[in-house]
Amino acid sequence: MSVMTGGYGYAVLCRVCGDKASGFHYGVHACEGCKGFFRRSIQQNVKYRVCTKGDECLIMRINRNRCQYCRLKKCLHVGMSKDAVRLGRCPKKCKPQGMPIPSPPKSPSGEYIINPEETQMKMEQLILSIHEAQKKTLWDCFTFNGWSEYFPSIINRNSIATNTQSQTKLITDLVTNNFTPSITRIIGFAKMIPGFLNLDKDDQIMLLKGGSLEVLLVRLAQVISVKDGMCALIEYHKELSHDGTKITPLIEIIQDVIEFGLKFKQLELTNCEVALFTAVILLSADRPGLLIPDQIETLQLQIVQALQSQILLNHPNDRLVFPRLMMKLSDIRQFSVTNSDRMINVMDARS
Repeated sequence: MSVMTGGYGYAVLCRVCGDKASGFHYGVHACEGCKGFFRRSIQQNVKYRVCTKGDECLIMRINRNRCQYCRLKKCLHVGMSKDAVRLGRCPKKCKPQGMPIPSPPKSPSGEYIINPEETQMKMEQLILSIHEAQKKTLWDCFTFNGWSEYFPSIINRNSIATNTQSQTKLITDLVTNNFTPSITRIIGFAKMIPGFLNLDKDDQIMLLKGGSLEVLLVRLAQVISVKDGMCALIEYHKELSHDGTKITPLIEIIQDVIEFGLKFKQLELTNCEVALFTAVILLSADRPGLLIPDQIETLQLQIVQALQSQILLNHPNDRLVFPRLMMKLSDIRQFSVTNSDRMINVMDARS
């Protein structure tokens, strides 16, 4: 099988599974496996069994044959053309640059010390494990999507002022009642990150103490919508604060969450990319009090590399997504510093 390279000698990756592309097939760069799969699916009009995992399978080289339904869905999502299969051709398109793949280390004799295929397979398994951990530990009830159902009058701007007190109490109850279960699920997520349980027990505790609120911020940011009634109510509280009216600490926290979330969603990350990013946050080797930070840093760097590979694959036309995302780390850390004590006080007041 031939391997396609870009203008700078970089390998071009299959947009469907991430394997090395053999050419430009049916409108996108694809490997021989995904090219053949898509051609057979369209020519034979195959109706695959509906996915049993909510149509959220992560398609990669090591598992691309596991769920054919999601694989075909991914082919269409990245731009493979049904017409190109039927007509035997596709429109001419600009050939994008390839994605750089780091070369494995070599010995003085020039031989590879590490098998590149084995290294790639380990990275793919790491990505799959973290993505699956995220799916198993998301707290569906603790999202901003659908909160408008709890606040039917918030959408009507004129009714906000007359119902602010009762609506604020409802927000407080909803957040505080779901806070502890959300943190519990984040702890479960951490335990499923490959290598986390091999860290020093005290370091595991310190990482969770320092990172849980930050991970919760990212999880909430991923589901915030400007159309939700929650945003309208928070905007009203912001106007009150500008007029000198005191607002509750919890509303201040939610203001920060929404302001961060609306900017974070502009990156248009996939669920898998968010999962990897939250794992990077948890495994911050600069947390105070860690006993073996080097061990944590090694694990974090593996996940950073996996995150970068996914972003380059999923956002081939925007090379700034990854650096922009990593710049969010300082904002997330500042949120934790500012709001951790506030949240503790809110929870203590409820107990």
